[in-house]
Amino acid sequence: MKKLIIISAILIFGFTANAETSSKYYHSVGGYFYTNLTPHGTWIEIGNGIVAWRPTIMHRRWAPYTLGRWVWTDYGWYWDSYEAFGHIVFHYGRWFYDDFYGWIWIPDYDWAPAWVEWRYDDDYIGWAPLHPYAVFSINFGIRITYEYYVPYTHWHFVTYKHFYNPKVYNYYVPEKHKYRIYGRTKYRNDYRYYNGRIRNEGVDFDLVRKRSGQKIEKRDLITSNDPREFENIKRRNDERIRTFIADRNEIERDREALRDVKFERNDRRPNLEIEKVELAEVKRNRTNDRNEIRERQDSGRDRNIQLEDNKRMKNDSERKEIKRNKEMREVEEQKRISEQERSRTNDSKNLEKRKESNIDKRVNQQRNEVKRNEQVDKRNFEQKRNETNIRQMDRNTNERKVETNRNQTSQRNNNTERNKENRSEHIR
Repeated sequence: MKKLIIISAILIFGFTANAETSSKYYHSVGGYFYTNLTPHGTWIEIGNGIVAWRPTIMHRRWAPYTLGRWVWTDYGWYWDSYEAFGHIVFHYGRWFYDDFYGWIWIPDYDWAPAWVEWRYDDDYIGWAPLHPYAVFSINFGIRITYEYYVPYTHWHFVTYKHFYNPKVYNYYVPEKHKYRIYGRTKYRNDYRYYNGRIRNEGVDFDLVRKRSGQKIEKRDLITSNDPREFENIKRRNDERIRTFIADRNEIERDREALRDVKFERNDRRPNLEIEKVELAEVKRNRTNDRNEIRERQDSGRDRNIQLEDNKRMKNDSERKEIKRNKEMREVEEQKRISEQERSRTNDSKNLEKRKESNIDKRVNQQRNEVKRNEQVDKRNFEQKRNETNIRQMDRNTNERKVETNRNQTSQRNNNTERNKENRSEHIR
């Protein structure tokens, strides 16, 4: 009988503890988020009563804002996700990559067409998930509470002509080329408050349209603030863009779902600096849990030491990353200088070759000119000699004719003299 009483007490205590835990986390996130995200991932406690959602990754290269397309709307660039959980995690909250847990999503209630930051130049446009240290203010826009380095591997880069493609995920730049593109692109972050909603201007629309050479039309968003209505309309197979913009009461209404939610607890805390996170729900939860935090101060000293160690390791990792990036830039710069030197050397060699070729060409031209002149002189000489010979032959011919005539004349005169003598003798 005593055993039965003890077992019953344990079960009652366990149920009460689970109910208290569910109630506690319910106030920080809301039943609707739990109901819709639990089938696709795991809820984990990351400290100070704050929970995060970790998706069930199907492959190791999965990252937020990968499977979907960009659409231009009244609220700027809208990420139309092709994933079942996309209507929540890509329009609410922030993403953070932890070395132990991988990608985790920190919930928040502010809706935006996409929570990303941008980089661009004349050839490429890229985006990366906005980290939890980024807080939106109506008057200021995005405010950063803690300086955080987003690794270039977390960025997706595409050319402008593929940016608006419905299958943009087929055209991402390979990871080995991201560093070079990241280094030459400019950072862009432009969030505004428009018509009662947050607007993500991102990279200028006219620049994207001009660079892509495509006709990009503004699409209308069909919004719904009723979770059940949205679940029905998102199943319709048409081309209209549908989005869920939460109503706080509707999100928090699904209390019954929290009874089946299991929270993963691990001594390994993420590298996230929780005290630097100022998202609306995190701040509210932090305020409500002051007493609990005070009670945990003693036990939290070791965790703070661990956080300091993690921070130190993170700083060392960041310094190593910066050093490695610097070395890579130096290597790239050295390669570029070497390429320029080789190019200049090749240009110099080619110039020398061209000079030598031009000299040889001029020498050959001069030689050919001399040969042509010699041939012309020779032809002229031959022509003159032939003309001289012809004149000499004509002169000789004339002289022979004159001599012949002279001889004939002399002969006739002699004959005439002899005839006269003969006649004279005959007369005598």
